[in-house]
Amino acid sequence: MATRSRRNKAGARPRQESKVGFYLVAVPVAGFLIKMITMANIVGGGAWLGADGENYLTGVKGLLDQGYFSDKDVLSFWPAGYPILIWFLAKISLAHVLWLLSISQSIFYAYSCYFFLKQLRGTQLQPYIFPIGIVMTFNPTLSLSSLVVGYESPIASCMLMIVGLILKSQRQNTHIELAKHISLVGLFSYLATFMQPRWVLTSIVIALIWALMLKGNKTRAMVLIGVIAIMTIAPAVLIQRNSHAIQKAVISTNLGATMRIGAGESTSGGYLHSGPEVPCDPTPPSTVTSDSDLVKCVLRWYVSNPSKTLQLAINRAWYFWSPWSGPLGNGTMARNPWLKIDPIQNIAQTSAAGKDLVYQSFGKAVSFFWTVIGISLFFTGFFWLRSMKGLYSNLAYLAFTPVVLSWLISIATIGDHRFRLPTLSLSLFLQVLGYFALIHKVKTKSFSFNSEMVHKKVKKN
Repeated sequence: MATRSRRNKAGARPRQESKVGFYLVAVPVAGFLIKMITMANIVGGGAWLGADGENYLTGVKGLLDQGYFSDKDVLSFWPAGYPILIWFLAKISLAHVLWLLSISQSIFYAYSCYFFLKQLRGTQLQPYIFPIGIVMTFNPTLSLSSLVVGYESPIASCMLMIVGLILKSQRQNTHIELAKHISLVGLFSYLATFMQPRWVLTSIVIALIWALMLKGNKTRAMVLIGVIAIMTIAPAVLIQRNSHAIQKAVISTNLGATMRIGAGESTSGGYLHSGPEVPCDPTPPSTVTSDSDLVKCVLRWYVSNPSKTLQLAINRAWYFWSPWSGPLGNGTMARNPWLKIDPIQNIAQTSAAGKDLVYQSFGKAVSFFWTVIGISLFFTGFFWLRSMKGLYSNLAYLAFTPVVLSWLISIATIGDHRFRLPTLSLSLFLQVLGYFALIHKVKTKSFSFNSEMVHKKVKKN
């Protein structure tokens, strides 16, 4: 009997591992196939336009007409990295460039989900791989954003690859493997920064967190120098392009304008500015107000108006987590593809009574609690994962930090829930863990993580 029991257990392990392996592949592939079907039904061919979609495509047209050093205003006002990537795809097929964009972004996101989840295999988080994969793959806004002309989905994919690679590096101690992982993390940090230069800060902080995980000053220095050196090529390329194209050594010229939208005595801090703008005169001898002038003017206004600055910061902190639609939604996600079939939106558009239900007291209460629950699950997941110590604590900080940095940047500039999208893959991961932490609390009366119980659950599954 004992021998038969051991054989049954031995036979169960390969079956269980095969089941996990099936989920790792099947969930992202299913999501990708559904998106291919969706793509075939997009009117106009291949992709939807995001918030800045026309501007990116105008930039691509400038690159096609004038070449890499095109002086189109949109290529200097908005960072030129994302249009340049689309331009490369247009070289393959101009007529089908939007199809190529959606397919490449969807493949990238599907693979990044697979790669990230694969790193959880064999860990104490293995029982949660399937629900994490389902939420990441089928979250409507995040998943459909790969079919949108916008940098948000590729950066979300980059973040999953970066965190997954750092996790993988924790299990491989050879210098050759470490050097390979440094190069790949640097490459994905480069790609994210090339599309959105504010990822410079996120990349540096992630490199620092990774370095602190390791032992030995030489190894830490190798990680910091390697990742940052590769990543900083991205802003250098953008500066060099703009220096040649518009004779200005800048990454882009929209920081001051963005900060100005979020500041002012009568505005709320969101994208829809109200009231007079922060006054700003050009610095002599120039007669035109530059982007750097606007940044300085807004910063001076903040110093001179501390109470209003605090109120704006609180508003922007809330807007970052606000729903994609409804009475409390605030940001530039009006073109969110999910809103085309969102049942709540449909209720609001069906009748006057439906609109009142969604946008009056009941709808505001639901939106408020939905936002609070999302924030609470995010922090609960972080603290629960951190409490597991070791590798899990490192993972907690790697997933938590990019989200918080994006949040802080939003607080400092403009309140927009779209700023949440590039790190939504990581925040959803922590929110799923937050949900299971609460389930664990209900069952055990404690948040304390019991590794033996989890190992039993792994074997049972």
